[in-house]
Amino acid sequence: MKKLILLSAVLLGLSAGLTSVWGASSSKLLSKLKKAKGVVVTYQSSSDGTVYPGKLVMTVSGNAVAIVSVKGDDAEEGALKEENFIDYSGKKSFSRTQLPDSRFISTATPFEFNKGLTVVGEESVLGLTCTVAQTVIRSNTIKIWYTKQVPFLGTPSAGVGVPDGLVLKITYNGNRALTASTIEPMKKELTLLPTTFGKVMDSATYRFTINNSGVKTIPVFTQGRIHFDGAKMPDTLEADRTYNVGGGTIILKKVKLPAKVDGQSIFVELTQYSDGDAYDRTGSVFVIPTDKPLSYLDAIRSLKSVPAFVSGGESYPGLISTPDYAVPVELMRFFTSFGVGKFNDVKVPGQVWADSILYKTDVTALASVLKDEVWIGAYIGNWDKNGHQVNLRLKYYPDGRSDSKLKVMPLFNTVNYLEQAGQPYPTFMQNDSLRVTFTLQEEAKDAKLFYFTTGHGGWGNGDEFNPKLNTLSLDGQKVISFIPWRDDCGTYRSSNPASGNFSNGLSSSDLSRSNWCPGTVTNPDYISLGHLKAGEHTLTVKIPVGPREGGSFSYWCISGALLY
Repeated sequence: MKKLILLSAVLLGLSAGLTSVWGASSSKLLSKLKKAKGVVVTYQSSSDGTVYPGKLVMTVSGNAVAIVSVKGDDAEEGALKEENFIDYSGKKSFSRTQLPDSRFISTATPFEFNKGLTVVGEESVLGLTCTVAQTVIRSNTIKIWYTKQVPFLGTPSAGVGVPDGLVLKITYNGNRALTASTIEPMKKELTLLPTTFGKVMDSATYRFTINNSGVKTIPVFTQGRIHFDGAKMPDTLEADRTYNVGGGTIILKKVKLPAKVDGQSIFVELTQYSDGDAYDRTGSVFVIPTDKPLSYLDAIRSLKSVPAFVSGGESYPGLISTPDYAVPVELMRFFTSFGVGKFNDVKVPGQVWADSILYKTDVTALASVLKDEVWIGAYIGNWDKNGHQVNLRLKYYPDGRSDSKLKVMPLFNTVNYLEQAGQPYPTFMQNDSLRVTFTLQEEAKDAKLFYFTTGHGGWGNGDEFNPKLNTLSLDGQKVISFIPWRDDCGTYRSSNPASGNFSNGLSSSDLSRSNWCPGTVTNPDYISLGHLKAGEHTLTVKIPVGPREGGSFSYWCISGALLY
């Protein structure tokens, strides 16, 4: 960064060798500019008349231009500084940036004088007569004021067109503007183009590299297979090693995450494709808290070892948190498509199949459980020996959003991750409600429930295809009632090659469902619980689950964590 700072200092410190023209008449200005060895133009940005802090300084010497952005007090701390150059003799503009690892990268863009510009008038800027030209770029109307009264060529933004003159003003859609506030002659020539531009990239790769230079990417699973093979939890577990457990339909790993997560947005990214399973399946990504005597790691080893929710004389282990046990915190609920990848050889006129599906969701609200070392699992419920392949990673973006002081208390999770290891389906809601009691050691201000809900029962009268009311109550008082439902499933037909086609022209993947579609994520609901006093509270979830029909039954996968 030292070279970049040095260049900025040289360009901004030229005032010692400059003659200021503040208050000078137009004739004196022109006289000085025509004798000068170069010019320094300072620009300020504004929007609807409001001037932004900071400035842009353009230095012109010979056939070269150097542009430095000087940020205001509200500039993002740690932001990369970008240098821009123009070589008029070679008709190319350059951008160069030094990355945090000290490497320089750059991109070069050729240009043609006046390309795309239409002259629309003439006006004065800083006492100099300017031609006004206009262009339209991506539906944005841009006007450029440039003067030919002085023997210099320069523009602070080559990306909007390069006129054959010195640009003193640019406006965008009539409200945003970049306007020259001073223009000063130089007594000495400077060499402005750097001796090296570092690694030269195309413009898209260059901008992508800069934008992602501050992103921390944590790979969790790479080509992880989730399939049914009867796999069980080993007696001892090691960090940074992937385990197939729960019959093989869970993959599990202890991962080291960033220690500090404040001021970052956090996303989960999972790529999935079928390796043999043709059906739409429930998927989930979750964190296993280990701050209580018992955790879901114990449940994976033996369901009988963890507390159970009891209803109608039957036990449903591992579904609710207790003082000694914490359920998994669900990060993402997703649903595999009908066979994307493995079954892309299916021919349907007019359909081009996706080769895989990327599921991406914002989990910034769960930042406090996404730091340091944690156990992360991914689940896809299936009975196929080949199953599915997944890649999972967490990405931390520096944008000032997350707050690790926001506490996360997992309350319940009825996703039957251990179905293939004997866990019963949560069918009790046909005659009962889910209840969980929790204790707050202190008042919880502006508490919210981070709530996932999806209905299942895949026949005509099953809950998958019939809207059902979710009613949540806290301490006996109703908080909310709503019907979770998706009407947009037909949007994702290109991800469902193995979906059955009906005689009426629809496909199975087109059908609306209880808050999910094949090949999509299900978004969580943030349910406001208000201010909660310290002490014991009971949360109840009631859903009128439909009756059995022979061997068919309905159930709901719901999970909830308290945020406060």
